[in-house]
Amino acid sequence: MSATTTSDPATRDAATDAAGVAAQQSAATETGLAPTSRARAWLRTLKSPSGLIGFLIVLFWVLAAIFAPMLLGHRADEFDSSARLAGPSAEHWLGTDALGRDVLARVLVATRLTFALTFGAVAIGLVLGVFVGALAAVLGNAARQVLYQLIAAATAFPSIILALLLATMMGRSGVAAMIGLALASVPSTARLVVNLTSTVAASDYVAGARLLGVPKGRLMARYIVPNVAEPIVTLMIVTLGSCLMMMAALSFLGIGVQLPQYDWGGMVAEAMKDIYRTPWTTIGPAAAIVSAGIGFSLFGEKLAEQLDPRGNVMTMSRLLRKATRSVKGRGRGASQHTTAVTTVDVVEAMPEDTVLGIQGLVVTAGGKELVHGVDVIVRRGERIGIVGESGSGKSLTISALAHMLPGVLSAEMDSHVFLGKDLRGVRAAELRGVIGAKMPMIFQDPMSSLNPALTIGRQMGDKLAAHTALRGAAAKQHMIEALESVGIPEPERRLRQHPHELSGGQRQRVMIAMATLGDPQVILADEPTTALDVSVQAQVIDLLREVNDRDGTAIVMVSHDLALISQVCERIIVMYDGRIVEEGPMAAVIGNPQHPYTRSLLGAVPDLSAGTSHRLTTIDDYSWNTDEYREQHPVPRHEEAATAPMATTGGER
Repeated sequence: MSATTTSDPATRDAATDAAGVAAQQSAATETGLAPTSRARAWLRTLKSPSGLIGFLIVLFWVLAAIFAPMLLGHRADEFDSSARLAGPSAEHWLGTDALGRDVLARVLVATRLTFALTFGAVAIGLVLGVFVGALAAVLGNAARQVLYQLIAAATAFPSIILALLLATMMGRSGVAAMIGLALASVPSTARLVVNLTSTVAASDYVAGARLLGVPKGRLMARYIVPNVAEPIVTLMIVTLGSCLMMMAALSFLGIGVQLPQYDWGGMVAEAMKDIYRTPWTTIGPAAAIVSAGIGFSLFGEKLAEQLDPRGNVMTMSRLLRKATRSVKGRGRGASQHTTAVTTVDVVEAMPEDTVLGIQGLVVTAGGKELVHGVDVIVRRGERIGIVGESGSGKSLTISALAHMLPGVLSAEMDSHVFLGKDLRGVRAAELRGVIGAKMPMIFQDPMSSLNPALTIGRQMGDKLAAHTALRGAAAKQHMIEALESVGIPEPERRLRQHPHELSGGQRQRVMIAMATLGDPQVILADEPTTALDVSVQAQVIDLLREVNDRDGTAIVMVSHDLALISQVCERIIVMYDGRIVEEGPMAAVIGNPQHPYTRSLLGAVPDLSAGTSHRLTTIDDYSWNTDEYREQHPVPRHEEAATAPMATTGGER
């Protein structure tokens, strides 16, 4: 319908509906459902020529690091004064050094110390960098900005200079060089992770997890980091090559590994003394550094593609397991939210059977009002539709009902009642316990509302873990029953699948099933059929009606489509420019519209019985959208239903 209506100049600058503010409770829990095997990622990597070459190079050096010290350690340390600086031969393939020691043996033996220091620096730097970067995504606005500035200031220093400074301050040694490199890499890693996670942190499923009460540690490790796994894995493996070269550079400068220990960088520094007489002594360690760096790069890039969590493979959530273990431990204990609601005095103007109500709602952004004094009352078991064109404030209103407005918006209201409790000023933890269990929300795009890195079972299980005592087999059986109730075939197999393995209609059914877990009193549906074809739309609408009839759950549904709303809802609210312009029973509003905007919306609905000569209505007169008109014409609020039904039916257009 929005295609046939236009916005007047007074509302073109207003924000459009906030579609997808937060997801239906999509999260993760330990349900015992098996993840996809890592072996598939390895096999796909090895089928690629570049991946196979990189793997063979890395495998060679890893085997050298493991076995060379045991097999060649004595040969690498054996002095032979008669063979000092000897050239390559059958006995010494890369020649000998100034003390007659075999260069090839020393290169292979030095692999263990070189790799140990390099891996240690990368692991420490990556864990700290990912932790700091992901932390910025879950902190509040003020703390996030402070952390951003600190990261930006730290990245102003070149990492090699910072590593030199730190290693020198801690004393010249291999361990000092490793720690210095690790700390020097934290700012750049954190900055990359911040950039990667900024979009993920604003996604529907993360917003839903916040509302559900998922602790910050689990939010980082299982919601944010897994969905940026591909670049992080690439960073980790490719960084091994660059970090190896930097470690070699520190040893070359005399700050890293000290004699009698030796690594590749130290060997290059020692060989440089005789570079003009015996240049071949530098070939071995230099070739080792270059080949290992190339191997890590080739193998890392290809493996990262296969480890992409959206590709149905194992994610990198274990990267922060140790760093967040204590936080997650507290999270498990805190996941048991109580759903009890203490009754307080309900605002006198609301009916006794009110389940959800908001009065005097004002939503602002940057000082500009987007919603102006809206009142919405939802009674027990009622089905309400909110309709209007884009920018009318429908989605902002429904998001405010669930306390799920984006951070850039602020809301004020005279009262906000849910199950007899005024939610104004309620602590966030208590709010999550009440809303998360009893006021689920369904959005128009289930793919963006479900976490692509987690299976359906894990996401459904987290809601049960947060709001019920069900665990293990009992939780799994309850999830299967919920999927069966919405017509999902083979529900047990679906629990092990990721969202991308389901069709659009099945994903929306999963969202409805998740909404029915626990004890929902009101389901908020923000254009739940927009992304679906007409036949699937009808199925979703039937499911919502069935939930309402079976459980008495109230439904508040937002849509552009009057025809669709008329098939589902008993009462309708018409909005324009952030205001309610008309409301009442569906038959009364449709049969006897009082406001010019409502009549225009009805005229924009195609009537198939009118023939091709019938022209749809467009809005070109906005004389009613003024304060003067509103003062003279109060909002029509129908009390008695008219008899004229809506003649047309259809889906979203």
